[in-house]
Amino acid sequence: MQEKLNLEKPRLSGSGKSRAKDGKDETQLAPGNVRGEIINTLSRRYARILRFWREEDGGDVLQFYLTALMNVYDPHSDYLGKSTFDNFAMSMNLSLFGIGALLQSEDGYCKIKELKPGPAMRSKKLKPGDRIVAVAQSEGEPVDVMDMKLTRIVEMIRGPKGTEVRLTVIPADAADPSTRLEVRLTRDEIKLEDEEAKAKIVESSGLNGATTRLGIIDLPSFYASIDVANGRGRATHKSTTEDMARLLKKLKDEKVAGVILDLRHNGGGSLEEAINLTGLFIKEGPVVQVKDAEGNIITDEDTDPSVLYDGPLVVLTSRFSASASEILAGALQDYGRALIVGDTSTHGKGTVQSLIQLEPYVHKLSDSTNNPGALKVTIRKFYRASGSSTQLKGVIPDLVLPSLNNYAEVGEASLENPLPWDTIDSAKYEKLNLIQPVVPELQKRSKERVAADKDFAYLQEDIETYKKYLADKSVSLNEEARLKEMKESEQKLETRRQERKTRREPEEKVYELTLKQADLPGLPPPVAKTNEAAALKRDGSPQPGAEAPDVSKADAKKDVSEDDDDTAPEDKVPAVDVTLKETKRILLDLIALSNPQTAVAVHN
Repeated sequence: MQEKLNLEKPRLSGSGKSRAKDGKDETQLAPGNVRGEIINTLSRRYARILRFWREEDGGDVLQFYLTALMNVYDPHSDYLGKSTFDNFAMSMNLSLFGIGALLQSEDGYCKIKELKPGPAMRSKKLKPGDRIVAVAQSEGEPVDVMDMKLTRIVEMIRGPKGTEVRLTVIPADAADPSTRLEVRLTRDEIKLEDEEAKAKIVESSGLNGATTRLGIIDLPSFYASIDVANGRGRATHKSTTEDMARLLKKLKDEKVAGVILDLRHNGGGSLEEAINLTGLFIKEGPVVQVKDAEGNIITDEDTDPSVLYDGPLVVLTSRFSASASEILAGALQDYGRALIVGDTSTHGKGTVQSLIQLEPYVHKLSDSTNNPGALKVTIRKFYRASGSSTQLKGVIPDLVLPSLNNYAEVGEASLENPLPWDTIDSAKYEKLNLIQPVVPELQKRSKERVAADKDFAYLQEDIETYKKYLADKSVSLNEEARLKEMKESEQKLETRRQERKTRREPEEKVYELTLKQADLPGLPPPVAKTNEAAALKRDGSPQPGAEAPDVSKADAKKDVSEDDDDTAPEDKVPAVDVTLKETKRILLDLIALSNPQTAVAVHN
């Protein structure tokens, strides 16, 4: 699973690629010593697995047990230990209190992999590659952290804003390995800006010479500020809806002709934010209905009659678009406000979880100062304004595109003990009917393009290969056969790369916009060049859950990212984001077919 938290996040090992780059790969043997390389690789893997289990403590065992117990009732009820809960809170607030360093474990050392804006970077005394060997709180005694579990080290480095932490490090460029450097840092709020909503404007010229601008917004999650009883301070206020409004206003100011909202990697988040965000595109009305265990139904509505953006809108989804993403997509589809494009369906998570922090209860019953974490309990089910549940079936797009995800065992139906799909009565709402009249023509045009598109032909080849892989339950252990398969695969990829080099792609200018840039006049310089480099994440399978009062966030379970330190995984990011490429063409069709009064003007 692609981790949401990128700062001071435990990583159990470094990648083979990074170590080779640093010139410290202990497994680089002579080409002829294949047997020795194999033994070394396997030995290190087993040693890593053994070290992982030795590092587990009583708290980890308790979390494993209680999570298994909760999962008996449904896949999204969980127990979150303190570390997991803290990481979940950070992913919702998009901030943490610490020093701003991405850490990883390598051969028993806690190593700095990357620095982000914050105390560590501002000190100019730390750099990637430095190894932390001791941690001290303010004037306290240093604690040796060699061979210590990385999650424990991270907990020691994080702390309340304004407090001091002292790190003893071995500098990466130290000539003498016995060199030690002590660095004093004052903890501060570290903002996870990489996980905020962001946008880009794609500018291209048509056959008639007219310039068209399209806006693309990437929304990774429905984040929102939540209070956490950890004594570390209050995070800066965050709101998905407020951030999206800033980006939409910027896109309108720059005269985009239409907008694509990319939810392909959005595993959910705040229910309230999903409702409020829907309100930016529709007038007042019901957005989602929820039913509790006693059958009581509550309708959550957008009560603001204003509409921020009323132009052509496409929502791009995938099998990994879950929970709050499905609420937004389903509501916009029910109202006929947006065209939904993507995989055969979204994830299919249609349940609401409540987050119960356990610390206040423990403190009432005992003198313990420990934070026992939180319980995440399923309390309600989602229903669309039309009355259909998103549970199991998800949201079916108006226009389905070919995808490997359509054949993968992902989604709510692949989990154990999912709740069933059902329906309730429809809420009363006014349909805009902007999409259905043009859907047949949009489907026809897209089908013709997909059939003639070389990249979709490559994708279809990959789909057929993947289907054979799923059907074949065996793996050859013959070295010659495996090497032949690898060579054929490499040749196929190289042939595709060479073919793409010969293409004459339409000229485009791409302007990337962060939230900070959205508040500035004009546009930043265009990026050097784009060939639809994929925005897809390398491990795209969020395990959807839903976590706070009215929260439906995907990545709360896991606070440790484990890399295989022996093999560099095959790059899963395609050279071309063919789905986004076709979605832009679909948006251009939608603009052309839409009522001119509803579309933002194409500027010349």
